[in-house]
Order: sequence, then C-alpha cells, then structure tokens
Amino acid sequence: MVAFGKVLVESGVGKALAVTLETLHLPLVPAAFILSLALRASQGSATVAILTTSGLLTQAVTGVTDMQRVLVTLAACFGGLGLSHVNDAGFWVVTRYLGLSVADGLRTWTVLTTLMGLSGFALTWLAWTVL
Repeated sequence: MVAFGKVLVESGVGKALAVTLETLHLPLVPAAFILSLALRASQGSATVAILTTSGLLTQAVTGVTDMQRVLVTLAACFGGLGLSHVNDAGFWVVTRYLGLSVADGLRTWTVLTTLMGLSGFALTWLAWTVL
C-alpha cells in the first residue's frame, strides 16, 4: 500500500469511516466510488486513489460476500478513473500527445474519463443490485 494510504489506515480513519457509512446508511458501492473519485480529483493519482480507498474500506467490507468485495473494489477502480485533470500525469501525456490546449483537454479528456468512470459505476451498481 502506498504511504499516504497506510498512514490513513493506521490512523484509524478506516474504522471511523465504517461507522460513518453505517450511520449514514450509504451503501458500500457508491461510497467506494465517491471516496475514490474524491481522492483522484484531489491528488491526481488513480493508483493512490484506488489503493487508499481499498485500505480505508477494509473495515466496512467485513461480513460481505467475496462477490460483493469484488464489486466494491470495482467501484473504487471506476472512481479512480474519473476526473483526470491537470494534477494527473496522464492528462499531460494525452493533451501533449494529441496537441490539445489545457482547456481542450479539460473539455475532452476530463469529460471522457469521468463518463467512463460513471458508466463503470452504473454497471457495478447494477451488478450489486442483481447479485
């Protein structure tokens, strides 16, 4: 696990998050997606967002089936896919390779990655309700 995620997990944030999710009655799949999306948007790395979200939700997924754990993980992955913008190295690779301005990159790449993340989340949420 990356250092940032390890600090959050060992600080007890994961336990507090599990209690908060239970109190708010927020289902695990949307919680994983939203948390990962927020981490991705704030610090830029999809890898850090996904691993940190997974670490933080470890306490919350106790008692769920293996398939439900897979779906929570997928939701975190799709959250980590969205909102790629100027603090993401991938944003710069794509915009420079395609010769896009920052504004054009935000209008195209950021929107595209967000739509991909939302589409994946919708399919994951559908699978959660069906299974």
